[in-house]
Parts: sequence; structure tokens; C-alpha cells
Amino acid sequence: MKVAHVIGSLLEPLGGAEQYVVEVARAQAAAGHEVTVVTGWASDPVVARLRADGVAVEVTPVRRPYPPDRRGSRPAALLFHALDLLDSIRTPRALRRVLARDWDVVHAHPVARLGAGLLRSTAAPVVVTVHDYSLVDTRSSLLRGGVVAARPPLVQRLRTRVTSRAVERARLIFPSEQLRERHRAWGLRVPASDIVPHGWRIGVTQSRRGTDTGPVVFLFLGKLLPTKGVPQLLEAWGDGIPGAELWIAGAGPLDAAVAAAPVRALGWLDATGRDTALAAASAMVLPSTGPEIFLLAAAEGALAGLPVISTTVSAPPAVRDGVSGILTGTDPAALRAAMLRLMDPAERARLGEGAREFAAELDLDRHLERVHAVYADAGARAEVRR
Repeated sequence: MKVAHVIGSLLEPLGGAEQYVVEVARAQAAAGHEVTVVTGWASDPVVARLRADGVAVEVTPVRRPYPPDRRGSRPAALLFHALDLLDSIRTPRALRRVLARDWDVVHAHPVARLGAGLLRSTAAPVVVTVHDYSLVDTRSSLLRGGVVAARPPLVQRLRTRVTSRAVERARLIFPSEQLRERHRAWGLRVPASDIVPHGWRIGVTQSRRGTDTGPVVFLFLGKLLPTKGVPQLLEAWGDGIPGAELWIAGAGPLDAAVAAAPVRALGWLDATGRDTALAAASAMVLPSTGPEIFLLAAAEGALAGLPVISTTVSAPPAVRDGVSGILTGTDPAALRAAMLRLMDPAERARLGEGAREFAAELDLDRHLERVHAVYADAGARAEVRR
């Protein structure tokens, strides 16, 4: 099978969607499929790793005033979003040439930096995995003023009408029913779709240290951004909790704030480093202040048998309140109360067992079977249309 994975960028440090694409492409190539990743920007080490694993990478020219890992001036940002709208209608020629090849399936991921018009630029069956809110919001978050907007602004409503036309012949994959309904609430006319939780593979065994002697280790894993709840987490931690440690693994604009706090700053970790941190942790704390599509770090925690603290706003599918973790408010006092609750080894063990049960749904091999079934159905529908 010839598969083209299309994603806006693969720039280090990789976010959850980018890591997912890399792992799925590598697994498909290992299974004997002909896999190509098409992107607008990519870091050289990421390209080298993919090619070493048998995955082709094509970096196409992108008409954007600055790459997605930088912030532009206000005029540049307005131009960026104007080009995004234009490319939802007409795909750049270089990208059209790539998509015009004889693919068995084009599997799209976050494409806000390439334009949703690419979904109409191929005769191949199109499958879209929804990792963020970029189909309905140029900010990809639904947040306005730090809170989820009650209704989409006018500009976003107009843009979503264009996007709905772009995805009308695609097959969409959502990781949860709740997230599909949020897209509908923001105006997306959802075509044929499937609910398939993201899969993941991790090298950590599920033998947890929930009743070990020694400090209880709370682990944060992700980009150091305000929307990931890092300021609230640092305030909740304060001077610390007796008998516990807070490890923060990640990189981003809040590097300095983390370095100055009484925590263990691990920096950005590669796959081996994440496995090591997860094996040493007693629980994860992921207090995002905005809605998350899937939150890969929470899935990693479940696969490692860790109870996970997150927020009711974020509500990642891997965290089932009182079963595999704790959902709490975003305020520091609520976060600290949840962390104090997990100082009890019996509570950690109980929620860790719930995480292990949920982890069976996240196995990458099982996930790929479901994704390939979606490919086959999308191909059959495409034949009917032809």
C-alpha cells in the first residue's frame, strides 16, 4: 500500500501530533508499506531518523511569511492567516504535484500551515486524523482570552464554511465523540467519520512504584506553554510537598520559570528519555487550561500504568475521573489538592490499575488495524464515487 502522510510541519521539539505521525509512519514502513511523509517544514534530524527507518520525506515549498516555530509581527500574522484561507481554496502548485501521484490513500494530519484545500487536490481516498482544532479555528485551540469561546467568531465561521467544503469527500478520524461534537458546534459539516482513539507504543513496562519507599515523583511531560498549565502547576507546587518531587520534562517559552522553581527540570526528552522518566514516575500531572484533542502525554502515562491528573477543561480521553486518574479545576489550589490525594499509595495503586485497563485500547498494532480498516472503507467509497 502506498501511503502519503501530510502534516504542516515536523520541527523539533515535536508535539504530540508530530510524534504520532512519526510512529505510525515508521510502523507502517516496518510492515512493508510504501510510506511518504509530506510536510512544509522539517528538522534535519527528524528527516534523517525517518529515512533510516524506511520512510520517505518530502519537504514542499510553503508560501508563509514565517515558519510555525516562530512568532511573526501582527502584519505578518495577518498575512499568514490570509494565506491559510487562500490555501483552503487553492493548493500551492508544488503540493498539488506531490498529491497528484498514484497514492492508495492520502492520510492528512494538522494541515493549517498548508491549507485545507490540499484535501481536494488528490484523486486518492483521503483520511484526516483530527489532532487539534485547526479545521475550525486558525489558533487551533478554541480559546479566546484564555477561555473556550462560547461561539466561534465571525471570521472563523466564514473560514469553517470553506473548510467544510474541503473535507466533504474525506473520511475523518476523531479520537472521541466529545471532540467530534465540539467540531460540529463550531460549524464543521462533518462528513463520514470514525471514532478511533490514537494509538501509541512505549517501551516502559507497567510495573509501577506506587507502593515503593522513597519520594513520590509527579511528572509533567510536554511543551512549556501557558496553555499547558505550567504557571498554575508551579504555583500549586509552591515550595513543594513533603515526601514528593516534581519533575518537569519539556521545552518552550517558560524554560526560565521552570529552571527557577524548586523542581527537577529535565529539559526536552527524546523517546529513550521519556521512557526513563515514565519508569521513574509515580503519577503524571498535565494541567492544560484549554481543550485537548487527545493529549499524547496522558496516553503515555496510561500505557505506563500511571494515574494522571488533568483538568476538566482539558478532559483527555485517557483520563477517566476516579478510574484512571483525576480531573480537577485549573486553579492552583485544586491542582495541589489532587496531588495531595495521590500521596496515598493505595489511591495511586487503584487509579494505576484503571490506567492499565484503559491502556489496552491504545496498543499501536491494534490501532493501526482500525486505521487500515478506515483506509479500506475510504477506498471503497472513492470507487463508488468514481
